[in-house]
Amino acid sequence: MKASERVVAAILEAIASGEFPIGEELPAESALAERYSVSRLTIREATGVLASAGVLEVQQGRRNRIADMARWSVLDPAIVETRARLQGSTAELVAELMEARRVLEVGIARLAARRVDDEQLTALAEQVELMRACIEDDSMVERSASADIRFHEVIQEAARNAYLAGAFAPLSQMLLRVRLETSSTRSVRADAVAWHEKILAALQAHDEDAAGAAMTGHMAQTSEATRTISLV
Repeated sequence: MKASERVVAAILEAIASGEFPIGEELPAESALAERYSVSRLTIREATGVLASAGVLEVQQGRRNRIADMARWSVLDPAIVETRARLQGSTAELVAELMEARRVLEVGIARLAARRVDDEQLTALAEQVELMRACIEDDSMVERSASADIRFHEVIQEAARNAYLAGAFAPLSQMLLRVRLETSSTRSVRADAVAWHEKILAALQAHDEDAAGAAMTGHMAQTSEATRTISLV
């Protein structure tokens, strides 16, 4: 981990603990550099990352201020976890993530049914087999989650739409974080495999309606599985 990344994590921890309150200014660069034993350049890199993610409000001629949480990125798991620690729950954010995913993925699946090629179908089948092999083994949660995310990435690639790809890609980190939580339950892993098999069969048949319906069902299953999880 780079020094600037360590500083980002440390500042987020200080915000989560209430040491750096929302609405208040951060300590001066020199004080932060001394606190974290890094250069002022490293502090600038770290605060630049946090500013671009909406966590810090840059003020000309004044110290950076902790921004209102409504402005924070919802695509970075570390920032979402910080927000959840302050709010006490991630339920609303996870529900909104699933909602966005449903809007995107049902349409993507319909396009993919028309455009998917044999190589992509083979890749999709391989991911389903990986997920199936992980159902009974609780030590393979991470592998199951990664195969699940890759399955959906291949469908997105098969849709061959640059705009949809651009909309889907930023969600990947948060989707993996959520999937690691839901994959910890064997019944959820088994349900996910069943839905992925239905989606794969629809894509193999190049059936748009069936692909859309299968993805809609899978999104409903996923929403139910994520209803009670917490990312903190």
